[in-house]
Amino acid sequence: MPTDVSVVIVTYNSALAIGSTLDSLAALPGPERPLQIIVVDNASKDDSAGIASSRPGIEVLRNPENKGLAAASRMGAAAAGGSSLLLLNPDVIVREGSLAALSAFASTHPSAGVLGPSLLGTDGSIQSTARTFPSLASIAGRRTFLGRLPALGRAVDAHLHPVAPEAPGMTDWLSGAALWLPPRGLALLGGFSPRYFLYFEDVDLCWRCWEAGLEVWYVPSSVMVHLCRRESAGRPGKALWLHLRSMLRFFADHPQAAFGHARRRA
Repeated sequence: MPTDVSVVIVTYNSALAIGSTLDSLAALPGPERPLQIIVVDNASKDDSAGIASSRPGIEVLRNPENKGLAAASRMGAAAAGGSSLLLLNPDVIVREGSLAALSAFASTHPSAGVLGPSLLGTDGSIQSTARTFPSLASIAGRRTFLGRLPALGRAVDAHLHPVAPEAPGMTDWLSGAALWLPPRGLALLGGFSPRYFLYFEDVDLCWRCWEAGLEVWYVPSSVMVHLCRRESAGRPGKALWLHLRSMLRFFADHPQAAFGHARRRA
């Protein structure tokens, strides 16, 4: 029996990476293979959809235009038949044991609404995926020269490294490169909000998770490799604009976050 999870992957000009991601899923042992793999292509100009279609058993949904990561992901979630949902970037290599670890953790943590694995770079380094909610201080520290100030430097470090990388722990939010929603989280949250075209959709999802009375967990026993090939935004200037727009939308939706007010349980 395969793992009762549907995997949803959104592609946009992802031809250089999507084949490796799908091959990693296909290489999983039988009991760990997902029940369903759905690729939603956002009108790629390359052969992303064709590569996905060439793999057996992959369901490919094609959008006539780029609807954004969150909306396309929601489209895939609507077609999902698994009791759990794995939202996966097209540049993530899924290692053997990673899905089993997330499934097992969810089964022993009934209050968990969103789970995320440890993500490694291609050099084997652990990426910062578990973070505190962004505040004005952490943003200023990361994005401006003010980050050279000791106080803001400490704020940035606390923002990027709130949990020990080798131990499971609750965290404010997790990188959207790989997110597991168990049945309760899927039922209450549904996935990313289509209000976000790109960026901050993962931050918003985790904020809503805490608001719903559920927990967000970093699960390092699940390990995947993140290639960091993101083409969804297109031109660099457009990426900056989309990031700014999504950030402002997040703070408009959740104004408490601007002052570092998390929704985490005590």
